[in-house]
Amino acid sequence: MTDYILIQGIIFGFFLALPVGPVGVLCVQRTLAEGRLHGLLSGLGAAFGDALFGAIAAFGISAVKDWLEAHQDDLRIVGGVVLLFLAIRTVFGKSSHISKRQTRGENENRVVTHSLVKDFFSTFMLAVTNPITLIAFAGLLATLGITEAGASVGNASILVLGVFAGSAAWWLAISTTAGILRPFVDGSYQIWMNRVSAIILFGFGVYALLSGFGLTQTIYDVFR
Repeated sequence: MTDYILIQGIIFGFFLALPVGPVGVLCVQRTLAEGRLHGLLSGLGAAFGDALFGAIAAFGISAVKDWLEAHQDDLRIVGGVVLLFLAIRTVFGKSSHISKRQTRGENENRVVTHSLVKDFFSTFMLAVTNPITLIAFAGLLATLGITEAGASVGNASILVLGVFAGSAAWWLAISTTAGILRPFVDGSYQIWMNRVSAIILFGFGVYALLSGFGLTQTIYDVFR
């Protein structure tokens, strides 16, 4: 039974991370601009956020769950602001970094520790400001028949571990693939990649803000 729950968690975590979203854009862009480790840490930040939501749902922490559901619009607004900030930072911060890296030669693959920490926590923030993940976990738990912590603490723990492993496996695959392609992407292409990434992140940010303020349905009705 525990093996089955672990496999279910891995599969769910993998497909939870699979859709192309702002974290995927950041993972690819940071891998191409900064290196494989930056992309992987960006993905792992989201994986930790997903695992946190999984723990809340699996262990039935009702107070936190109720607060998240009651403030999901506020969380979307926060997530939208974070995305807009990342879009602006991608355009102005990364381009200057690339131009500096082109003049440095031997320091091209230098790893900046404080940047890795920022990469991790920026995507972690995006994950924890997306309450839809909690709803998805609740649906999975209902499907598997896992309820409150008192009924099955061990099963819930295995499920959360599996979800993290599945999500981390996807981000490892993405960062590794982008890292393989990195030597073939020169500075000019990276600048354009940054610009395209910034536009996509900006679009996600605007949508999150509109959703948080309850304006998406209004705009849909206007253009329908």
